[in-house]
Amino acid sequence: MDYRQLFRKVERHLNDIENQQSLTQTLGLIIESILSDFAEEFGFTGARLYVRDEGFYRLEARFGAGTQAPIGFSIPMSYPPIAALMRSGIIYADLDTKGVDPAIEEQLGVERFTAITVGAENGYVVAFSIEPKREDNGDDVLFALSSIRHSINLKLAKEKLESIILQSQEIQLSLLPEGDVAFPGYEISGRSQPAEIVGGDVYDFVQINPHILGVAIGDATGHGLPAALQARDVITGLRMGISEDQKMVKVFERLNKVIHRSRLTSRFVSLFYAELDAGGNMIYCNAGHLPPFYYRRKKDRFYPMSEGGMVLGPSSASTYFRGFFKLEPGDFVIMYTDGISEAMNAGGEEFGERRILDYVRARAERSPARDVVLGLLEEAAAWAAPGSYVDDRTAVFVRRLE
Repeated sequence: MDYRQLFRKVERHLNDIENQQSLTQTLGLIIESILSDFAEEFGFTGARLYVRDEGFYRLEARFGAGTQAPIGFSIPMSYPPIAALMRSGIIYADLDTKGVDPAIEEQLGVERFTAITVGAENGYVVAFSIEPKREDNGDDVLFALSSIRHSINLKLAKEKLESIILQSQEIQLSLLPEGDVAFPGYEISGRSQPAEIVGGDVYDFVQINPHILGVAIGDATGHGLPAALQARDVITGLRMGISEDQKMVKVFERLNKVIHRSRLTSRFVSLFYAELDAGGNMIYCNAGHLPPFYYRRKKDRFYPMSEGGMVLGPSSASTYFRGFFKLEPGDFVIMYTDGISEAMNAGGEEFGERRILDYVRARAERSPARDVVLGLLEEAAAWAAPGSYVDDRTAVFVRRLE
C-alpha cells in the first residue's frame, strides 16, 4: 500500500466534502467518489445508504453493483454488527465475524463489508461491499474511512449550525422595515449592515396613527447571534408596548426590567426612540444610545438628543425621561450606531462624530434621504482599515420637507 497516495486521496475527499452544498450532495457524491477512487485499493464493489427509522436502519439508496435488497429493506438496530457500529462508528466484517447473520447478508448480496455511521445521533449508515476474495486489508480501510467519516460529521454539524444562523437571519430581517417609510411631509430612510450573518443593530418605523410615526434605532452589545436575539427582544417589546398606548418612559422602564431579568448579565442594549407628528414635533427617549443629532438649518447647528437615561439592562431600577425638539422645514435628524463612529483607519484614528456630521450636512442639501444613509455607510466602510475590527453599522435619516 502506497500510504502517501492513500493520504492524498483521503485529503482530496475531505476537500470535496467541505465544498459540497447540501446533505444530499455530500452523502451521494462522496459515496460515488469513494467507490470510484478506492475500488482498486480496497476492492469496493458497491455501497448502500441507510437512514435510521424507529428501531431500524432503512435502505435509502444503492450505489455501484452487488446489492440485491430492494430500497426500503430494513435491518434492526439489534443486529450485532449494527450494535457494534453504534459503539465505535466504524466496522469491518465478513461472514465469519461474530454476530454476522449469513441469511441477512445473503439478502443484501454481501460476504465482506465495511460501514460507518454519519450525522447527528448516528442518523445514517454508509456500508461498502468488498470483494470476498480480496486480501484482508481491514486496517487500511478503517484508516481511510475513519478520516472521511470524521470530515462528513463535521460538515453535517456545520450545515446544521449554518441553518440555525440563517433562520436567525430570517427572523432578524423580518423585524427590520422592508423599505423606507412614507410619512407625509417628511423623507425618512434607514439601513443596517451586520458585521456577521446576523447582528445586534436594529432600527424600526412604527406607524402609531396616520399623524404620528415612531422611529427607533438600537444596538445590543457585541454582534452575531446573541446580540441579534437581544435586539429582537427589544424591538418586539417596543412594538408591543407602543401598541398598548403606554407612555414612552413606561415602555422603556418595562423593557429595561425584562432585559435585566434575561440572565444575559454581560449584555445590554442601547435604544433611541422618537415619535414624530405631522407638525414637526418630536418627543424622544434615549436609553444610553449614541446621541442622534438634530440639525436646525436656520442656525446651521447640530443639537445632541441625549435626554433619557442609562442603557437597558444593567439596573432594574433605571428611570427615563423625555426630550423634545420641533423640526422646521429643511431640518433633519441623523441617527447612527457606533459601528460607524468607531470605524478605525490604518493609523488608529476613528471615523468619529465630527466626520459623520460634516458628511451628512454636506450631503443632505443635495441628496435624497436614501442616498444620505447609504453614502454614510459607504464612507465608514471606506475609512476602516482592511482586517480591522468591524462592528454592525446602522443609520437612520429623517428630514422635514419644505
